[in-house]
Amino acid sequence: MPSREVFETATHRFRTHPVQMSLTLTGLVVGTAAIIIIVSLGLSGRAFVMAQIEAVGSHSVWATYEGNSNAGVQHANDDINEDDVRAVAARQDLLTAVTPLVELRGAVNVESKAVNIAVLGTTPNYMEVRKNVNMLAGRFLDDDDVEQRSKVCVVSRNLYEKLFANSDPNSEKTLRTMGMSFIVIGEFENPVDTMGQGEMRADAIFIPVTVAWFFTPTHRVDTLFAEARDFNSIPRVVKAIQETLQERHHSGAVYKVESMTMVVRMANAISTGLIIVFILAASVSVIVGGVGIMNILLASVEQRTREIGLRKSLGARRNDILAQFLLEALILGSVGSVIGVAVGLGIPILTRLVVHRVTVNVSFLSAFLAFLFSNLVTLVFGVVPAYRAANLDPTEALRHE
Repeated sequence: MPSREVFETATHRFRTHPVQMSLTLTGLVVGTAAIIIIVSLGLSGRAFVMAQIEAVGSHSVWATYEGNSNAGVQHANDDINEDDVRAVAARQDLLTAVTPLVELRGAVNVESKAVNIAVLGTTPNYMEVRKNVNMLAGRFLDDDDVEQRSKVCVVSRNLYEKLFANSDPNSEKTLRTMGMSFIVIGEFENPVDTMGQGEMRADAIFIPVTVAWFFTPTHRVDTLFAEARDFNSIPRVVKAIQETLQERHHSGAVYKVESMTMVVRMANAISTGLIIVFILAASVSVIVGGVGIMNILLASVEQRTREIGLRKSLGARRNDILAQFLLEALILGSVGSVIGVAVGLGIPILTRLVVHRVTVNVSFLSAFLAFLFSNLVTLVFGVVPAYRAANLDPTEALRHE
């Protein structure tokens, strides 16, 4: 049968029963659109989670001293120190950067009240390794600050507003804590939640690590942070840092070296699993749409029984009738799938134009695959009506009222 005739036959019900056909194709449209939207949400959610992880540093590795495994044996110089940082930093084949962090506690006066703050001693490359500092004004620490032991600090936004909200923005600002006066050279914020792994506090300041060591004569380092050159090399980096620290200290000293490897892999696995589960749930709507199309075609076979018998008596072969109804199913499925793809792509694209704080990812591959899947479902469900029409006996069909 000519394709034009098949197309006209398939779309005949749209003209004669528009409401019925619209309701029949609703499941297919909703299912196709849902698959695309769910993939878009899943990819957007994964990107958001990975941004949170990146704030901690997906390539980050950190080491801390946990004590001594030999009961009653403690050595003061088993703490991670300045020399350990240099030894670890020498592994440039595995690491791009290494930074120490000394955590101290101080207090400042805010409107005659003492406010506890975190005093964090570090080096200029802290921002490169940790990636959890966003400068709002001024600058971060530099090499001269560290070498000259400059009494300067970078203040968190929350603390800055408490201390200098009413001051002249162009005047030099100082902060006094732990018996020292520090010149404020910058203001920062923590851009995202570091998921409990961050050392950052709402009220915090950064100072040169060499100044922090005034208060720790052994040049203690509370946490040693390093950035691996490659994500896949993180297990080797963890092992190398562990071995370096063990070799440089007493037997029994325990060092905990951690990374974001498991967090990254778990986040990817969870997001992928959720996307798959929701796609399967959305596929139910596509299958419901396929059932609706099968129902319409079965009704069509029943109504056109005499027509089918007449065509067979005039020489139409079984395969001709089969192809006719399969093409009708495919045309109906294509109409529903195209509408579903338009809706599925349209909603994320419009959302991306309106929402700017969150990146909305649009997957055109998912749209193409959803279109193919929907058409495949309708084709499969069109087989039963097609076979029923093709197997009608011409004599019996002509007697059908």
